[in-house]
Formats: sequence, structure tokens, C-alpha cells
Amino acid sequence: MKIRIIIAILLIFSYCTVFGQKNDEFPSYEKFNSSFAAHLKYPAKLQKKCATTITLMKVTFDRSGEVEFLSFSDSAEPEFVSLMQEIKDKLDFKSIYRDLKTKQKELKQVLIPIHIDFEKMDECKSTITSANLQKAYRFAGTPISGEYFMYPALYGRYVVGRTIE
Repeated sequence: MKIRIIIAILLIFSYCTVFGQKNDEFPSYEKFNSSFAAHLKYPAKLQKKCATTITLMKVTFDRSGEVEFLSFSDSAEPEFVSLMQEIKDKLDFKSIYRDLKTKQKELKQVLIPIHIDFEKMDECKSTITSANLQKAYRFAGTPISGEYFMYPALYGRYVVGRTIE
């Protein structure tokens, strides 16, 4: 009887446990990703439109590792850009800078792909269009060029249950 109870408890805990993969190539990635997830609240206007966000965030660092400039590719919705400008001081950009230093990269520009899916069950599912993808590599209408470092992507998914009115 005791063995059955122990086995049942182990099965419950093994079923509920989730393991994330550690990014050994970028040891500070988890810190930045956690700060991003903790402070991002997908804008209501984008939720209503059931919009997917797929964009590149361009971060320019100064010599001390402070964020000098933050911009987004043309595919980013204005509401998303506004939100990111509001929360940028809460995000752990220092962790990205530490990874750059660890990799001995002197590049001050970093590109971070961001992909956020939004879905309302039985109402809408976000989609990525070819126009989204084309705009993802343009900044102010100009294709991206120059030297930059590509950081690992941030991915988020919001699924909302059906609203009962």
C-alpha cells in the first residue's frame, strides 16, 4: 500500500515538473528573459486585434554598458513600441552587456528577435504574414545593414480563454 502511494506521488510530481534548457552559450540570457517576461503585459489594443508581434529590437550600448538607444524594426506595432519604451528601465540589459563582454564582442549594437503570439480560444489566433516578415528586417523603411550582434530570441505566448458576456 505504501509503495503505491509513493509511486502515485512520484508520478504526480514528475508530471507537473517542467525543466527549462539552460543557454550555456549566453549565461545571462535567462536573467534578461525573466525580466522581459515579468514586466511585459501585452497591450489591450493588440489583444483586441489578436495581433502577433514579430520584430527585432535594436539595442545600442555606450562604453559603460548603459542602453544609449533602443529601437524596433518596422514590423512592431506602435502600442508594443510604446510599452517597451515604458518598461525599458526595468529590463536587465546589463546581463546582455555581460554576455557581450564574455564573448569579447566590441560591437555596441545588439539585435534581439522578439516573437509574441496571442490567441483567444474559439475567437481568434494570431498569424504572421509575409508583410510582417519583410518589415521585421527594416528600420525606418531601410533594410538593416552594418555590424551588429544577434542575441537569442525572446518568445512569448498569450492564450486567453473565451469571454462570456
